[in-house]
Amino acid sequence: MAVLMALSSALVAQETADLYSIAEEQYFNGQYGAAIRTALEGLQQAPAKDSEESAVELYSILGASYSRMGAFDKAADYFFRCYEYDRKEGNPEGMTSSLINLASMYVYAGKPELAENEALEAIDNERPLGRPYKLAMAYGKACDVYHALKQEEKALEYANLAVSTARETEDAGAEAIRRSQRAYPLLAMNRYKEAEADLSFSEKIFSQNGNRQSLAIVYFQLAGLYEKTGRNASATSYYRKALELSRELPDKPLEQKICNSFSAHIKKSAPDEAYELLSRSAQLQEEISKSESDNALELFNIEYETAKKEEQIAAQERALHAEKQRTFVLIVLLLVLIVAAIITAITAYESKKDKEKLRQSNAQKDFLFKVISHDIMSPAIAMLRGIQMLRSHSGDGILERDSEVLVQLERQAESEVELIDNVMRWARNKEDSSSRDKARFDIVSMSREAMKQYRGGALQKGISLELYSPSDSIVVYSNRNHLLIALRNLLSNAIKFSHEGGRVSVRIQDSEDGTNLSVEDSGIGIPADKLDSIYNSESSFRRPGTVGEPSHGLGLAVSRDLVAAIGGRLDVRSVEGKGSIFTIHIPAGGGEGNG
Repeated sequence: MAVLMALSSALVAQETADLYSIAEEQYFNGQYGAAIRTALEGLQQAPAKDSEESAVELYSILGASYSRMGAFDKAADYFFRCYEYDRKEGNPEGMTSSLINLASMYVYAGKPELAENEALEAIDNERPLGRPYKLAMAYGKACDVYHALKQEEKALEYANLAVSTARETEDAGAEAIRRSQRAYPLLAMNRYKEAEADLSFSEKIFSQNGNRQSLAIVYFQLAGLYEKTGRNASATSYYRKALELSRELPDKPLEQKICNSFSAHIKKSAPDEAYELLSRSAQLQEEISKSESDNALELFNIEYETAKKEEQIAAQERALHAEKQRTFVLIVLLLVLIVAAIITAITAYESKKDKEKLRQSNAQKDFLFKVISHDIMSPAIAMLRGIQMLRSHSGDGILERDSEVLVQLERQAESEVELIDNVMRWARNKEDSSSRDKARFDIVSMSREAMKQYRGGALQKGISLELYSPSDSIVVYSNRNHLLIALRNLLSNAIKFSHEGGRVSVRIQDSEDGTNLSVEDSGIGIPADKLDSIYNSESSFRRPGTVGEPSHGLGLAVSRDLVAAIGGRLDVRSVEGKGSIFTIHIPAGGGEGNG
């Protein structure tokens, strides 16, 4: 049996490796959509499904493919996963590439302010490794970032470092790339003589080594330089060279830029040719727009197919393992009760002199036993899935009375599932310090993810669910999982205690020492004399939702503990009958966890 299991595991690992090879080949053949589909299929299979070590190569293919299709935010997400893996595994060689790729995606997405830290971290990470090629790339990326930020002095500073480092490689091609890159800040600063020297050197080297893409760009740079310095004949000559080479590549975006600039250059001297160039530019724009539309459609289809396949796989796994799961749950619960009984006996024996401590311990264990015996043993998850399936297949012929019953049953089941999840999160937060790992992530994206989960419940009650943020992307350094769970609990409560037709909003704001994430509702509010007890899981203060939804009183206690574990705090302002505002304060730099 052990031999068969080992053989099966080896076959699955080989299958994942084969999918990576297929995706890699598709990428290099320019089949970026196919490469994404193949890589996503690989992530859905073991061992990549369960092991980041097996998944990280697929992450790199996904990042590169999404970038080629213009989905830079998606690409950045996968390159960030590569970086996180390299950081956790202590792989500084891989970290530099991941950081450079991540910085590139932010620049391409028009968000260079997010790329600065990544570019500088890539330099700091690479310096001690003794790899001049890669260090020159890191310096060059910092030049790109600061040039995009229009901080040309800094861009030139890092471009000079990139050139001097590239010379250490004794590779003229590497030096030519960095000198053509340095020309951008030099041109922006009107230092034409120095820029011309760099571009002339690069032109010579690229002509010799056959780097036609870089040569076309250098021709274009030289044309612009000669135009600015009044050497019109030379400018015209280089515009023609750049245009001819861009058509041979072919590079439609570059060709369009050249057409526009060349047309403006000869508008007075050769108006007929200038008109032809503008006509060609318009044709290129149409082709580029069509390509972008095709990419957007293909990416939409990929996401749809992936979500559909994941749901099918999840349904199959539920069907295949339902019986095993029930048996496993019963065994685990029995062991939990036995261990809990032993712990209770030991605690009672050792705590005789501290009656108050014994009372609190017993009350906590009694609460845990009540949840285990009454809620976890009920088939809440199976019932919820069954009700949702029944509602989705019932059609328009279902009676209004029966439809309302299904809605009530679904709310009850959702409440029980939420309670189970909170119990497990509470226990894990109490015992598992490793869950407090922090990383940089986009809190706006996280908020949208949480709101998406509760949009259906809000829709049932006619409640508007809105997000307010000063920016489309705000990066914080904290524990994403802790904050996501806390936000979900706050959203669930806000919807539960809001009247039908009400409003729930999530608001992200900067504060003096961090970031505030608030959930505001227009619901029933909390009595002033009960505000101090709402975080206490043992409190007797419980109220059903506005349409009878059950309330277990554990969500706020879990949320407070999770926020405290990352060094933050959870505040509340409420007026009975008018609504509540719960605010999570996320300290700058990650703060200090309180345990």
